[in-house]
Amino acid sequence: MIKKIDLQKERYLIFIDTETIGTLNVKESVLPFEIGLKVYDTEYKKVVKEKSYLVRKFFNNKYIMLSTFSATKYPNYFDKLENDKRYKTCSANDISKDIEKIISRYNAKIMVAHNGEFDKNAMARLFEEFGVNNPFENMDLLDTMEISKVITFSKDYANYCIAHKDRLNSVKDSCFITNSGRVRTTAQAIYCYITDNAEFEEKHTGLEDIDIEIEIFKKSMELLGNTIVNLNTAPTWRDYSIVLEED
Repeated sequence: MIKKIDLQKERYLIFIDTETIGTLNVKESVLPFEIGLKVYDTEYKKVVKEKSYLVRKFFNNKYIMLSTFSATKYPNYFDKLENDKRYKTCSANDISKDIEKIISRYNAKIMVAHNGEFDKNAMARLFEEFGVNNPFENMDLLDTMEISKVITFSKDYANYCIAHKDRLNSVKDSCFITNSGRVRTTAQAIYCYITDNAEFEEKHTGLEDIDIEIEIFKKSMELLGNTIVNLNTAPTWRDYSIVLEED
């Protein structure tokens, strides 16, 4: 259900980013192998806790991992596990319990993510698959795609995307304009715009991607000029047909 709230009343937000296995065209097959989590303090505007959970059953199966979008990054995760205490392989049950403790400790009521329905649904499938409690089930969702409309609905953003439309991604699609001629609303495209760095490439690993989503959140809140936001909603592709058509 869509809600309107004042973020001034929420001290802590839980930022989430998932990396997944499965086929995007078959939603039921998409499950997270990594859940990146950062607790953001809205009063002091800083991260106060961060963890990356690697789902043991998936991560320890190299045949599964090497068939994912993150196959090339798989070796890097082993380095992170060895040298970065934020990273840990866990059972789904242990992930569920640990996240529940974090949510309770910070009295957090809102999960924040970019294209957050994807992350929230993927995690719901994961916890259901393993028969454990979903710690996000009763949390509201703040989608940074929703609040960043203050950026992506602007003519300046549209012009920036058009100016850099020839910048291509790994599958030779434009990083800034969709095949149907709309501006892209990916975290990467928005972050490129707010940093004026069209060459920036998203890492597509949980904790690194949350960093740019926090910057999008901060810039959007600054431009909004108030702390009133909509929860449990996000713009659709139809909303962006207008931006490029306006004079």
